[in-house]
Amino acid sequence: MPSHLEYTVPVGTRLTIFLCVLIACVCLSDAAWCGDFEIDPHESPDPWFTGTLLSTRGRTLDPGRVVVQPYVAYTHYGGLYNDNWRLQSATVSRTIIQQTFFIYGVTDRIDIGIAPQWLENSSSRDSISGVGDLPLHLGFQVLRGDDNSWLPYVLFWVQEIFPTGRYNDLGPSTADLGGTGGGSFGTTLGVAVQKTLRLRGDHVLRYRLNASYGFSSPVAVRGFNTYGGGSNTAGRVEPGSVTTVIIAGEYPLTRQVVLALDIGFQTINATRFSGTTGVDVHGEPALVGKGYRNLVSIAPAVEYHFTQHIGLIAGPWFSLSGKNTAEFFGAVAAFYLLL
Repeated sequence: MPSHLEYTVPVGTRLTIFLCVLIACVCLSDAAWCGDFEIDPHESPDPWFTGTLLSTRGRTLDPGRVVVQPYVAYTHYGGLYNDNWRLQSATVSRTIIQQTFFIYGVTDRIDIGIAPQWLENSSSRDSISGVGDLPLHLGFQVLRGDDNSWLPYVLFWVQEIFPTGRYNDLGPSTADLGGTGGGSFGTTLGVAVQKTLRLRGDHVLRYRLNASYGFSSPVAVRGFNTYGGGSNTAGRVEPGSVTTVIIAGEYPLTRQVVLALDIGFQTINATRFSGTTGVDVHGEPALVGKGYRNLVSIAPAVEYHFTQHIGLIAGPWFSLSGKNTAEFFGAVAAFYLLL
């Protein structure tokens, strides 16, 4: 991630604000329902879910159904977690991502999705923007849950990233910002578990558990590039594999208003580089790639549904802790449309 320390909201303050909002919403709520939005195409008295900001659903779409879900995310990078998990100063930068998910139910156990994206990375000095890499997603329902037992829904999924973003021959003034893509084909294998639990009274809690492992093909780099580099850099990068775990939950306050929460844990292995490193803008040997990294992040959100098939979700997403990775605070919003 692109990352000089400017004003950032302390983690304790962020959590306090969220907890206050959560308590206020619960106090104002006088009803909660149960249900599952994505699969049931018919009107019912159940609540409606859009899904959380970060997690992958545990159920495929019904055959012939289509989900269109545009996302907008603004992220402010204001620091860097060092090798001892301590926050230190780093170059301030910002990223805006616009991404739209198109998901289609092929059969009662398979769906397919594509998610084109556009990115803009900027700092006080310069900016770079353009089309990002293109993900293609396949979901396979391997287990169907039973509402009357503990049995959850389990979805196996595979995602392939096509390198459509810019990653090579970047300008020296945008070297710290990175490009809009990684330049390599990336494959991610994942599993998503989903279950709606009935609590006391009419209250329910829907949880999701996600685990995924991603790896990328080697990529030839030159000059200033997404992985670093400088003048006369030329060689081959092997991106590190990525392991991600997400714990998510949704709690309906009313049929239309739902609280959502994601907690994410991510580990990224070190990048390997072979070739000529070149020199950076200061005339020093350029650095290519990054070392082993960890990140812990959280994304609370509120869902609001106009109908069973139309909804909004929005909330902050920020880092809690990390190692050799950027500290960030951002806002994410998405519109959900089921056709």
